[in-house]
Amino acid sequence: MAKLTTQQLQVQLAEGLAPCYLVAGDEPLQLQECADAIRRQAKAAGYGEREVLHADGRFDWTRLFASAGTLSLFADKRLIEVHLPDGKPGAKGARALSEFVSALPQDVLLLVMAHQWQGSSDKSKWVQAFQDCGHFIRVYAPRREEMPAWIRNRCEQVGLQVSNDALMQLAARLEGNLLAAAQEIEKLKMRFGDQTVTVQDVADQVADNARFDVFRLTDALLAGHLFRALRVLRGLRANDLSPVVVHWALERESRTLLKLAAMRRPRPADYRQLGIWPQRQALINQALARLDYSRLVQLHAGLAELDRVIKGQSRGQDSALGQPWLAIERWLVAFISPRQI
Repeated sequence: MAKLTTQQLQVQLAEGLAPCYLVAGDEPLQLQECADAIRRQAKAAGYGEREVLHADGRFDWTRLFASAGTLSLFADKRLIEVHLPDGKPGAKGARALSEFVSALPQDVLLLVMAHQWQGSSDKSKWVQAFQDCGHFIRVYAPRREEMPAWIRNRCEQVGLQVSNDALMQLAARLEGNLLAAAQEIEKLKMRFGDQTVTVQDVADQVADNARFDVFRLTDALLAGHLFRALRVLRGLRANDLSPVVVHWALERESRTLLKLAAMRRPRPADYRQLGIWPQRQALINQALARLDYSRLVQLHAGLAELDRVIKGQSRGQDSALGQPWLAIERWLVAFISPRQI
């Protein structure tokens, strides 16, 4: 048994249930749909009772073993769900889960849902225990370039026909927000039926529901895409994200670039040491190709001034006191454009 993608899970379930499943990630739609698919298959296989345990920091892990040992008056088989709100069972929980899945009762199916996840948890012993006797499904929000394919697949599932231009418009308006995307696609299907949806239809019917985060902002920044970086920033502002969080992300990225630029020719081991995974190295290298060390020093110094603007200690260049978002926009423009700050 192994680690599966969401698509592979559907194939695996058609072949039969595994004894246990771990579904992890902070993308709510795919997390929910994976769990629903497992529940449907469990019900069809005769697991007539479902018990849900919410394992927060004060959870007593002996309850897991007690649940498995309790006789049911209503069903021979039961599904036990354990929800981990922060994705971390703690030391006691990790030991309990490892022991439980290694001697799982035959009449019990275990489903663990981790609503947050860090990549470093993939290699933990309790996760490996799930892969030894069951399956680990990691859900991700599609990257920007993957969003059109995700939307096309979703449209095909509901039988909605869309033009290529309409598809791209949907991807732009719904990026990073799969829940909104699924809802909008369902509404378009109800509105247009078997008609082909055009780009004008999308403009008229679909609101801009893109959900951005600071990581999409820094990706756009490193790639040198000014228009996209400004759009993401304004989306973060509209969602009431604190400018302090944005500054933290920019400063972290700036510090990483400075360290790599100082090495002149960083080795793969240097990237790993700084926590930069291979897929992200290309973006980092794009920025390093545009910005030399002295320019990065200037930009980093600009972040110190930006920090004072955010704290209300400085008006900043051409920005009024209390308007840190304008100061952040100026810094983004300075990072991407060749002129000095």
